[in-house]
Amino acid sequence: MPRDSRIRTVVLTVRYAVRSSYYEDWLDAFTASPLFEATTFNLFRRGERSAAKRAVGNAELVVALHACSADTLEFIEPLREALKARRGRFLTLVGNEYNVPWARLADKRRFIAETGADWVGTQLPLEAGEWLYEGTGARVLALPHAANEAVFRRDRPDEARAIDIGGRSFPYPIYIGDQERNRVYELFAEIGPARGLRVDVAMNARLDRPYWAAFLNECRGTIGTEAGTRYLERDDRTALAIRDFLRDRARGPTIRADGWLHAAVRHLPYGVKDRLKALLARSPVRHEALAEDDAAFDEIQARFFAGQAPCPVYSKCISSRHFEAAATGTCQILMRGRYNDILEADRHYIPLAPDLADAAAAIERFRDPAERRRVAEAAYDLIQQCHTYRHRLASLHKAVSAA
Repeated sequence: MPRDSRIRTVVLTVRYAVRSSYYEDWLDAFTASPLFEATTFNLFRRGERSAAKRAVGNAELVVALHACSADTLEFIEPLREALKARRGRFLTLVGNEYNVPWARLADKRRFIAETGADWVGTQLPLEAGEWLYEGTGARVLALPHAANEAVFRRDRPDEARAIDIGGRSFPYPIYIGDQERNRVYELFAEIGPARGLRVDVAMNARLDRPYWAAFLNECRGTIGTEAGTRYLERDDRTALAIRDFLRDRARGPTIRADGWLHAAVRHLPYGVKDRLKALLARSPVRHEALAEDDAAFDEIQARFFAGQAPCPVYSKCISSRHFEAAATGTCQILMRGRYNDILEADRHYIPLAPDLADAAAAIERFRDPAERRRVAEAAYDLIQQCHTYRHRLASLHKAVSAA
């Protein structure tokens, strides 16, 4: 591609000891793309924040990656005035599009509106993104995650893999009214071995990118659900009410996920964070971002979500985990959903009913090597043909160039 057709792009991210693969994948995609001449800044570093303020003024395009808004706006907030005064256009890719009290969607909406962002890149289905960001003045682009084929490759054939069903994940916070992923993991950990499967699944655990790719290549199959929530709100009112309720009934001190202590912990290595989390589990101190037990969830569900109407549009979505599994040729057993109308039940994954009553039948389908490989191959082909980060950036380049 001629150099003068590349879009001069400032890419903003926040890099510290976290393990979300897609943060790195989007960053890699921009730096490797022949369509964008990217200069990147890690806003976690004070010096790079200062340099980024100067750079955004003359860029043709400024892109704030998901990490800039997923857990906090703290690191991009100092660039607010520079973003408002920019000459070029501004795209923000919004992280964690569900309601939690420490990373409020209302605050993200306000930041988008006040900086005059030209586009919002949503992981949600387009109609959900348009509903969520209505009134911000930004145009919504459907930009779900994709597969990084340089990292997530099909390195081992099905018959050479040692694990039948594998998975690593975190339960969603209690604030979003969803325990589906927990239930899937718990059920397969229980019934998989009883049906002769080698199962290696764990919640409250996550592997970094290279280890996750290697782990998937040891798994014939993996399990999961759509990401997000059915109770999406623009104003976070339910999440804030739950926070107040939990604070009032707490028997010990509570660490706020938007407080100074949590912010200080961001600077620690990941292993140290894991040890601190284990210590918290044995202490009377509670962290509001950590999962509550089943009894607490049931109480919250009954008090805040029972009878509440879901979001007026379909607000659950495909996640990076689904693309990564497909790219490594790992067969997926997933709860039925739309998956942004990308993955089709029975074709690209073996479906589970919401009540999981058909789990035994799904396992029998999975145990058939020919069926398992057919499903994995169909998903692999789809991702390679349409859903790598190269495809995502080509789509984005087209949208930006046409504007």
